[in-house]
Amino acid sequence: MSGKYLGSYVSVDCGELFGCYQGQVSNVDTFNQTISLKDVWKNGLKSSTDDVTLLAKDILNLSIIPSPKEDKIENKADIEHLESQRIKKNSARDSPRKFDPYTSFSSQIALPDTPSKLNKVKGKAGKDDVCFGTDVNMEKDFDFETNLALFDKKAVMGEITSGRQQGPPPGPGTRTVSNFRHDENVLETLPPTYRQIHLPSPSAKEFLTDAGLVVPSATAELRKAMQDSMEKLGISLERRSESIARAVAEVALHFVGGPHRLTPKNSHQKPVVVVLCGNHPEAAGAVCAARHLATLGVQTVVYLQTLTVSHYLKKEIELYKLTGQSVINNEKHLPSASVDLIIASLLPPTWVGGDEIPKMKGIIEWANKQRAPTMAIDQPPYAVINTISWLDVKCTLSADLPLAYGDRDGKLYLYSLSTPRKIFQSLGIEYDSPFGSKFVITLHEAC
Repeated sequence: MSGKYLGSYVSVDCGELFGCYQGQVSNVDTFNQTISLKDVWKNGLKSSTDDVTLLAKDILNLSIIPSPKEDKIENKADIEHLESQRIKKNSARDSPRKFDPYTSFSSQIALPDTPSKLNKVKGKAGKDDVCFGTDVNMEKDFDFETNLALFDKKAVMGEITSGRQQGPPPGPGTRTVSNFRHDENVLETLPPTYRQIHLPSPSAKEFLTDAGLVVPSATAELRKAMQDSMEKLGISLERRSESIARAVAEVALHFVGGPHRLTPKNSHQKPVVVVLCGNHPEAAGAVCAARHLATLGVQTVVYLQTLTVSHYLKKEIELYKLTGQSVINNEKHLPSASVDLIIASLLPPTWVGGDEIPKMKGIIEWANKQRAPTMAIDQPPYAVINTISWLDVKCTLSADLPLAYGDRDGKLYLYSLSTPRKIFQSLGIEYDSPFGSKFVITLHEAC
C-alpha cells in the first residue's frame, strides 16, 4: 500500500526542533515507521545531504505537493495565456479605426435617470458632445513639414529678445506688462549705493567688502575720538572688550582648525594660543579673547609686556585666571613646544611713536621664529611703526573703521563693536553698517 507513494513529492513538518523538509519519497518503511526523502530542501534551503530519513513520531504534518516539473508547466501555461491576451489588446489598439460620434454611442446605452440634471441640459449640447461629437480620422498621417513651416521662429525669438509681446498695440489707459529675466526683480528698487560711509575729512586709503561696499580708512585721532565718545555715552571699555573678544575668538578658531581640533575624540591635540599684550585698552580685549578661547578648551598663555598694568587690564586678567590658564611676564617662560597661533596686541591703534618697540625686541624675535601665524588686534599699521624689527603679521583685525593698513599688515578683517549711529553722527560721520548679517567681514584694498 505504501509503494504507491514512492516518487511523490511531499512536505513534512517536524516542528521547531527539526524543521520542515521537502523532497521526493524514496522509501517508506512501515515496520520501523520511517520515511526517506531524496532531493531534500530544509526550511526553504537546499540540504547538504542527498537523503534524509524521518521517524513517524517526529512528524507533525505531512502533505503531498506538486512536483517541480508540474509547477513549471503550469507557470509556463499561465505566461503563455497572459502573453496572448496582451497581443490581442495591442493589436486591437494599434489597428486604425474611425470613432463614432459620442451621441450615437450613448444612444445605445441606457443611462440612469437623473431628472435634476436632464432638466438643466435639455435642449442644449452637452460638453461631451462638443468634445467627442466630431469624426476623427486616425488613418490620415499628420503633415509635420507643412505645420512647421507655419511657425515663424525669427519672430518669436525677436519677441523674446526684445521683451515685448506680440499683438495689437495697447489702447489708451491699458497697462503694459514687461517681461523680466530670471535675475531681475519684479519690484521697483533704487539702485544700490556702494559708498555708505562718509568721513568728515578725506581718508588716506579705501577698502572694499566682498559685496563691493566702500569702507574708508580712519586716522588715529578719529579712532581716539570714537573711543572718548563711547565712554561718554555709556559704552564702557568692559562692553567693548567683550565685543573685541568675540570677534577675535571667532577668527582665531578658524586659524587653529576649531571644528577638527576641539572635539572629544581629539582631546590629545588641543591647540595652543599665545596672547601678547601691552598696557592699553585694546589689550584688555585680547585678554578677554584668551578667556573665551580657554573656556572652549584651547590652551592659552597670556604674556604681559609690563609688570604694572592699568585697572581695566587688571580686571580682565583676574577673570582670565579663573580658567586655570597661565599668565607670564618673562620671555623664558613662553611655550617651547609648537604654538598654533599668536595674538598680538602690543601697541594701541592710536600709537604714533615712542620708545616701546626696543623693549619688545625679545618677544618680537620669539614670535617671528615660531611657525605659527601672528594675528594683530587693532595695532598701528606697519607704515606708522616703520621699523625693521617688528612682527611678521599674517592678518589684522580692526574695529568699525580700519586704519590705513598695507601689505605688511596681512589680511584685513573688520569687526563690529555694535556702535550706535548717534556716536558716528556726533563726530560728523555718515555711517551705514557694511557688515550685513555678520559681525566680522573681510576687507580688500580698492584698486
